Amino acid sequence: MRSGFLLIAAGLLILGIGIGIGIERHWPDQSTDSETILPAGETALEHIYRHLDPEYVCPMHPDVVSKEPGNCPICGMVLVSREIGAEAAETGDTPPVVSVAPEFIHNFGVRTAAVERGPVARRIDALGRVARMPQPRIVDVTPGLAGKLSSVTEKDLGDSVNKGELLYEVDAPEWRRLQQAYLAARKDGDGEQAIQLTQRLRGLGMDAGRLQQLEDTGEVEQILKVFAPRNGTIVEWQALPGDMLEAGTPVVTLGGVNRVPVVVSIFEGQGAWIRRGQRAIFRVPTLPGTEFTGQVDRTDREINFSTRTLPVYAGFSTADPRISYGMLVEVTIEAAARQNVLRIPREALIQTGSGSRVIVALGAGRFQPVEVVSGLESSEYVEILSGLEEGQEVVVSGQFLIDSESSLTAGFQRMERGVDAP
Repeated sequence: MRSGFLLIAAGLLILGIGIGIGIERHWPDQSTDSETILPAGETALEHIYRHLDPEYVCPMHPDVVSKEPGNCPICGMVLVSREIGAEAAETGDTPPVVSVAPEFIHNFGVRTAAVERGPVARRIDALGRVARMPQPRIVDVTPGLAGKLSSVTEKDLGDSVNKGELLYEVDAPEWRRLQQAYLAARKDGDGEQAIQLTQRLRGLGMDAGRLQQLEDTGEVEQILKVFAPRNGTIVEWQALPGDMLEAGTPVVTLGGVNRVPVVVSIFEGQGAWIRRGQRAIFRVPTLPGTEFTGQVDRTDREINFSTRTLPVYAGFSTADPRISYGMLVEVTIEAAARQNVLRIPREALIQTGSGSRVIVALGAGRFQPVEVVSGLESSEYVEILSGLEEGQEVVVSGQFLIDSESSLTAGFQRMERGVDAP
């Protein structure tokens, strides 16, 4: 019995040894080392890019991204394949260079501009209010003769008119009678009567040229034309075509040009930028599309303790009757400019919570994000204090998409360094 058990145990031992040898010869090496086995000559970053699924984006709407080809759901354009690769950076702290296919540059309208030297103006955007309204200078334009209002100009309330511009026409029988009387006096040789009638016609708006034409042709004007006595703005229409008018009936009221004072509040640190006579642009939010040009008159000597702001007194001239006391005004003051500074177009600057950067074009479809320190900003340019050199090319359109690809590449590179590290 005991010898039988020994034979069975020996057989099991031999079987186990045989199975172990077979596994060692035919089973792949399952090393417990954390290092990943990659194909020969291929880095982890290249391996990741090779196995990434292609993405398709809309040339007009970069936020539309799809894993499959097709059309943009917004504009219907055919989605294009985004073929972007990356070159390894020299150091882990330098943003990687991004290589962009020519089709990408064309489809996404990637544009560049040169880093150059030139002036950058200090620009102050602030809020103000209309401090007071001067006594309006208005004039009522009357026909001077009784008749029927036949037509008026197409100008509406708030529109400007120039001196001598036609305002309205009146069908006035007395106007025709005065001209006929003038022609009769000239024919009869009644010089005194002709002089009196001349003064009367001139007072009703007939200039020397039209009076001479009346003498030469003998044809009287059938309709009395009333012209603007001075420059101004239409404040009110007091009659409509078809109305019967007396000689002194006001038909239209013109407003004169007034100087509108505005008090602007700026930050205390901007006070040193302000000078008397600087150009200022005024926009009234309640009057969309309306813009006025004026200048800075003076600044206050004392900063408001509660708001830490400095009052600036400016103003503009206008005949617009819609401007009222207390109106909110958006003001842009163009302060003194700094000359010969390194500058780039304002749209090229990418501002983030951690700083500012731009995308530098290296040529041959290669781009790289560069950290910069910016200074003054104007409506068109930004001063660059460090990070760029004159003559470099920066991306001004499509830079955000390239920047996001560079950030993605930097993440892949960090992954690669973590995989390759022992």
